[in-house]
Parts: sequence; structure tokens; C-alpha cells
Amino acid sequence: MSIVTEPLFQRLLAWSPFSEHELVVLIATAPSRYKAYYIEKRGGRGQREISQPTKEIKFLQRLLASKELRELPIHDVAVGYRSGRSILDHAQPHASARYLLKLDFTNFFPSLKSKALDHRLSRDTAYSTAERWILRNLLCRRTPGTGNYQLSIGAPSSPHISNYLLCEFDQLMSDYCGIRVVRYTRYADDLAFSTSIPSVLNDIETEVRRLIQELDYLGLSLNEAKTINVSTKHRRTLVGLTLSNDGRASIGRIAKRELRQAIHSLRHGLLSQSEIANLRGRLAFTYAIDPEFIEHLLHRYGFESISTIDGPQTD
Repeated sequence: MSIVTEPLFQRLLAWSPFSEHELVVLIATAPSRYKAYYIEKRGGRGQREISQPTKEIKFLQRLLASKELRELPIHDVAVGYRSGRSILDHAQPHASARYLLKLDFTNFFPSLKSKALDHRLSRDTAYSTAERWILRNLLCRRTPGTGNYQLSIGAPSSPHISNYLLCEFDQLMSDYCGIRVVRYTRYADDLAFSTSIPSVLNDIETEVRRLIQELDYLGLSLNEAKTINVSTKHRRTLVGLTLSNDGRASIGRIAKRELRQAIHSLRHGLLSQSEIANLRGRLAFTYAIDPEFIEHLLHRYGFESISTIDGPQTD
């Protein structure tokens, strides 16, 4: 297959520092240019495989995500990995509802294979067969042993592509929920549904299962251990945020107390430089969720802003 005359190849050649020969070699070998390692999952639930592409492949993946593929359709309910969106956009819409259903896809990125990519691109774009082959090679990792081409955790393009691949699922699920007065948002593999109408969420879960079977090109399945259906009678959390009964999403009382304690320790010179850096990161994260709380906290302890927290303070 000759790819050098394809328009996509010529655009990549113009955008990148590689020669024609170098780009041909990189595209042909890209699915194998990954280094795999493992990290512990939260709560001791085993290990998660991270597949890191080489810097050359990362460069091309970022090019594709930022230039070539940025106009691919992504549904508005997908709030993860999008500029100007955060976990607050996933949690806040559900805070005022009485009932919450949380579902989770198993092995999200690795489950999305080249079959899904080719299926969607052939329907949504005018890419030739050769151009779709280029995209498959650059966006998917070929797993040793199975020979599957799939998205990988560690590739900078995987988040954007995953949102694109689930566009049809999100659209159908959003339509179904709209008729039943149910709110739906998705943050990567975390699906959230909420309503104030009793028993409706049982039908939602059934529809999700039916839909992932119907859209079998996605290859997705639910993580049964992470299905949670709760009401306002119980503590409701979503992507690490607490949904309070007054209709707000926040980091919760425990996390707020820990921040107060950390700043108190900082004031008394009890934090190391690494702990101070960690505190600044936690404050910045919380500021995106609850800016009023952080501003009050900083004012109380005599800091003008998060950037001024750079070392031990004295009374």
C-alpha cells in the first residue's frame, strides 16, 4: 500500500519535522512503538497497564488530535478531556436530583479497538481506506499476543478519540434520557444519571446494557462492581465530589477539614517543600470546584493567592 500520495500523509508531512521516508517508517511501526508499565489502582483493586508511546508517536498523535481530528463530532454530555470542562460539569447537573445512578465501563480505552475507529471514520468522514489505515496505526497500539489494535492509556490522543467513538452512544442515551426526564453526563468511563422520579433509573440501567450490545462495534461492557444506585437518603459522591442535599457539588467536609489542617501546619512551618507543592495543587483543584471556600481560607490564614503559598509562614 502506497500512502505517500494520500492527502492525510501530505498534511502530516507538512506539519512535522520528519522526512518522507521517516514518516513512512514511523506510521508503519507506530503500533509497536509503546512501552508498557503498571501502576496500582486506587483501593488496592489490582494494577492498571499504562502503554506509553515513544516521543515521535506522541508528537504525531498530538498533531492529529489538535489539527486533523479536532472537528470530529463529540456529544455535549461528554465532559471529560475537553477544554473548559471539568469534573464539576459532570457532578453539578446531578446535585439537585433525588436519585443517582453511577455506571462504569470496564477497561475503557483498551476496549475501544480499531474496528470502532474504522466504523466511525467510514461513516463520518471522506478518508480513503489508506488514510484510515494511517490513522489506525498512529492512534492504536498493537497488543502483543492478541494482535488487537486498540486505544491505550498513555497516548495523548486516546481521550479525544474515545469521546468521538462514543458520540453515537451518547446521542442515543441522551435522547432516551430526555424523554424520561433524566439527566445524563459522561466523564470518560464514568456514566452518571439522575432524576427525581422514583424507579426510573432501573429502566436506564437496562437501556445502557441494551445499547452497548446494539452498538457492538464499541466492544464495551459494564463494570458490575462499580454500579451504584442511591438516593438523597444516602451519601452521594461522583468523581470524588460530594453531592449535597442543597443541590451543590463540593469536595466534602472531610477534604475541607484536611485543607484547613494542612494550611495550619504550613503556618507553623511543619510542611516540607514537597508537601507544600502538594497543598498548592489541592488548593488549585478545589478552587475550580469551590472558589469561595478557597478565597475565604486564604484570607483567613493571610495569603493573597495560591501562588503566594511558597514556604513556611510565621504569626
